[in-house]
Amino acid sequence: MENPSFENNAVRGPINAWVFRALNGYMDYLFGKSKRELFKNHPNTVVEIGPGSGANMRYLKKNTKLIAIEPNVHMHKNLKISAQKYGIDLEIKTLAGEALDLPDNSYDFVISTLVLCTVKNPVQCVNQIKRILKPSGKFVFIEHVKAQENSLLAFIQNVMHRPWHWFFEGCHTNRDTKALLEMSGFSSLKVQAYKSYSPFIPIIPQIRGTAYK
Repeated sequence: MENPSFENNAVRGPINAWVFRALNGYMDYLFGKSKRELFKNHPNTVVEIGPGSGANMRYLKKNTKLIAIEPNVHMHKNLKISAQKYGIDLEIKTLAGEALDLPDNSYDFVISTLVLCTVKNPVQCVNQIKRILKPSGKFVFIEHVKAQENSLLAFIQNVMHRPWHWFFEGCHTNRDTKALLEMSGFSSLKVQAYKSYSPFIPIIPQIRGTAYK
């Protein structure tokens, strides 16, 4: 099912697919410890919003059923390669996170890593995640966020926003995802704010955590 709300750019799409594939090892260096902790004891079926090239599959148990919500069709080849490499039972849905076709109250575990910055309507996306989670289902996330007002990082985020948003197909350098999650109505929310220093300066301010329906 093709998702009409996501534009698959014939130039940026393949470039981003290559970039994310090439950065898999570095992303593991930056985020691997956090992801292993967040994903431990995950159930046999996992829904991931925006899995990109499949960087998170290395943290999933072999034979896990992964429902991959990935509207960028240029990422699908890499997803299949990663699934074969890590022994993942992959189902790809060419949908945006705001338009899931999954049933209500059906899944125990949903993942989002560096994705809520990119979706067009993050409130609607989070509402969809809540909808498909079972009662007491778990949502785990790592996201880059808006820097503290009037800081040097905030200035850099604002300066870089337009070219970054264009190249990374809608990614917002300065989206206040922490506030969004705090207002989303989860029964339990644990958020840790921190800085992940890397050459990608606009995404240094980050959060990670868990939310329960």
